Amino acid sequence: MSANLAKKKSISTLELFESYRISCDTIPLFLHGDALAILRQLPDHSIDVAMTSPPYWGKRQYAEEGIGLEKDYQDYVRDLCEIFSELKRVLKNTGSFWLNIGDSYKAKQLLGIPWRVAFELTDNQSWILRNEVVWNKVKGGPDNAKDKLGNVHEQIFHFVKRTKNYFYDSDAIRSKPSQSKVVNGAIVSATGVSGVRYKRQIELSTELIPKEKKNAMDALNAILDDIRQGKLSDFRMIIRGQQRTTHSDSKRVSGRAKELFDKGYYFLRYHPIG
Repeated sequence: MSANLAKKKSISTLELFESYRISCDTIPLFLHGDALAILRQLPDHSIDVAMTSPPYWGKRQYAEEGIGLEKDYQDYVRDLCEIFSELKRVLKNTGSFWLNIGDSYKAKQLLGIPWRVAFELTDNQSWILRNEVVWNKVKGGPDNAKDKLGNVHEQIFHFVKRTKNYFYDSDAIRSKPSQSKVVNGAIVSATGVSGVRYKRQIELSTELIPKEKKNAMDALNAILDDIRQGKLSDFRMIIRGQQRTTHSDSKRVSGRAKELFDKGYYFLRYHPIG
């Protein structure tokens, strides 16, 4: 807490919070207290992002009472979700909620607690689950059980309040791709795709009619030009009768399958910056 705010010990949590927001202070503000009680004092739509890894059920005792010490795991799920309901109120519509939570056993049964919490939030609080990120704990804790594998991962869930317009900077986490190059006068993608094989497959195809062959060749040349100009780093071409459809052959469930049926080809484009 900043020195200026520290002098205001007698003001309410809400006043302290609002004063901090107005000050634009870069020193972190710590609000110490019961999470649910603190959240209830904060205004609607006032938080940009929330991140938490609450105590896991039946694993630690941080205090005499509190989250994780409930007698039944269902009470644990209920207590967490009561807090997350209040968190949803204070989170901005452009905000995100990141939840790291691990699982627990009862009578040798893995309870599936992370997903029980996630389903409660999506089914009964209308949170939108955008991602499940798997935390691969390379050096997991020792497990002496001889009748099961060790649990060496945890879930990190990404929740939002709306399907669109929440803040997300995907460019910030990209890995820089390899660069395309020119070999014997021909452009070659980051992974060595020159288009020669695709052109040969188009020319020899018995699945494509002449008009489809021309359209496919024109589209391939346009993609190679994008590689040359740095608009793409890499690509793959799927040609009817040559490569299998990505994910599904059903036009009813796959837009790519429909594109392959209608046009005779489609492209998988790699982002130019990784």
